[in-house]
Amino acid sequence: MIELLVLVLIGCILGVLTGITPGIHVNMVCLLGFILYNGLGLTSTQFAVAMISMAVTHTFLDFIPAIFIGVPEEQTALSVLPAHRMVLEGNAYEAVKITGYGSIIGLFFATASIPAALYFVPKIYFLLRGVIVYVLIIAVAYLIFREKTWKKRLWAVTIFTLAGWLGFVAFNQKIISENLILFPLFTGLFGLSTIIYSLRQENTFIPQKEYAIVDVDKNFVTSGFLGALGGMLVGILPAMSPSQVGIILTRFYKESTRNFLVAVSAINTSDAIYSFIALYTIRNPRSGVATILGKIIDLDYNTLLLFLGVIMFTAPIALALHLKIGRIALKFSRKINFRNLNIAAFAIVVFLVYYLTGFWGFLFAITATALGLLPIQTGVSRTHSMGVLILPTIIYFL
Repeated sequence: MIELLVLVLIGCILGVLTGITPGIHVNMVCLLGFILYNGLGLTSTQFAVAMISMAVTHTFLDFIPAIFIGVPEEQTALSVLPAHRMVLEGNAYEAVKITGYGSIIGLFFATASIPAALYFVPKIYFLLRGVIVYVLIIAVAYLIFREKTWKKRLWAVTIFTLAGWLGFVAFNQKIISENLILFPLFTGLFGLSTIIYSLRQENTFIPQKEYAIVDVDKNFVTSGFLGALGGMLVGILPAMSPSQVGIILTRFYKESTRNFLVAVSAINTSDAIYSFIALYTIRNPRSGVATILGKIIDLDYNTLLLFLGVIMFTAPIALALHLKIGRIALKFSRKINFRNLNIAAFAIVVFLVYYLTGFWGFLFAITATALGLLPIQTGVSRTHSMGVLILPTIIYFL
């Protein structure tokens, strides 16, 4: 138990680092750990405990950059405008609290629904398997037509198609391992592109309220509940991201900045749970961490219970860290040189891409970065870049 506690705390520390550092993703750290864990003298279960704790902590902390720096990851890409709207109103710490509480509510409902999920997820998945390609097509069409003008819709189609073609090429090449190819793709689409864009922005400081009281009312809880269901959808629908499901769910709750942040944070954390439920029930993991752990562990019922226990034990620690670091970020946001932070993150990520995937991975990352800048420049949702997974998936099912 002491060993597990130490590993959970190590995972929490890693989750903080991945969460608050622009461009450094939890999947990248898990991949590095996967390569090194035998040399570290860890068993597969010990390694899994640390990585799961990291993944859960990451789902809380990765909203900090989205609020204070404006360099989000794909999972939190939708939160940029709502969070920044609250920052402009001087309510940055309220946004921190809302996303933290939303994650906890999503975790509660996701955990409470696990007994039903173990029974229904495989049935729903195999029932939908014959028509899932049409579900994906309808979802993509909805996201494209949600853009407000025909010009933006055309850009959305273009970005989705280009990203899909890039994914199709990447998944059919034989030079880079399939375990590694997603790293340069997602690093370019959602990491390096946002860092480059942030380097062009001027740092501005808006006075912020030091304290915030969050009223957890009916709409708050409803948004968290729907977010938990959204995490289950991400676990069932192949290639769909939390951001895309978050957009679709806006039709089912009272739309506001506050409720939107609750729903997206709940999806984010619920997805961390259901990625392992999917691995156990349908043998098809829906996250990078679950995919990597699925290669070294045969996930049986007892191991699943251990993983869920780790998740529930980690969550309160992650919430406390999220609130504490959010307050620290609030205090020092005026003093931090975000430009230097972004430059350092950019250099680290580029080095890791080249070190892990070589010249061809570096080339994929450059291509993905150029493509990742297109949604920013054209003002369309960045979720269309998920065509890198969705279009190859549609082609596969067809």
